This record gives sequence, C-alpha cells and structure tokens, in this order.
Amino acid sequence: MLPCNDTTAPKWDESRPRELPQYFKELEYLFADCGIADNMEKKEYAAQYVSYDTAETWLGLPEFGNNITISNNAPHPYTYQEWKVAVLKLYPGADASTRYNLGNLERLVNQTFN
Repeated sequence: MLPCNDTTAPKWDESRPRELPQYFKELEYLFADCGIADNMEKKEYAAQYVSYDTAETWLGLPEFGNNITISNNAPHPYTYQEWKVAVLKLYPGADASTRYNLGNLERLVNQTFN
C-alpha cells in the first residue's frame, strides 16, 4: 500500500461527502492490486488516508474493532463492507440513493410553476 503522504495515495476532502464512495472505490482497487483481503487491514488502511479527526471518528465506530455481530446464529467480527456502510451513514449526501437526476429536477420545476 502507498504511504499516506504519497501524491498518488487516495484522498478524500471531508467538505465533499458525495465523493466518499469514490474514495472507497479507489481504495478497493488498491486492495485488489496489493492482495489485501483481511477485513481489519482494509479498515485500517481506509482510515490511514483521511485526516486525524476523521480517522478517529471512523475508528470509533462499533463496526471497526473486534466487536461481534450475530448472523445466522453464528457470531463473527464486522466485515469491511459492514464498516464501510456505517462510515457512509455518517455523511449525508454520500449515499447514492439520495442523489437526484434531471427527471427529479423537471418534476420539481413543474410542481412549482403549475
């Protein structure tokens, strides 16, 4: 994996929450290139490339550590994907389901002026 100060390392600007999914996508390309499959390693690397305050928030989520979730009556640690979902929920606008398209805008304009 790249050092956090490398110019080609993934970056995310906290003032642009919509870009957070792209940050994770870039990380996941790196994970694949570097052969990283371990959930805990992925979580640690994801927090390495953001600001200290952001990393502290992400690392404080219950889904980060060795906390256990019960699935199919069998306990297991939270996965990277479960943690990523929890991180995305922290940032309104980062979830793709909240994005609008041109059709939404046209309906809004029509409702406003009709």
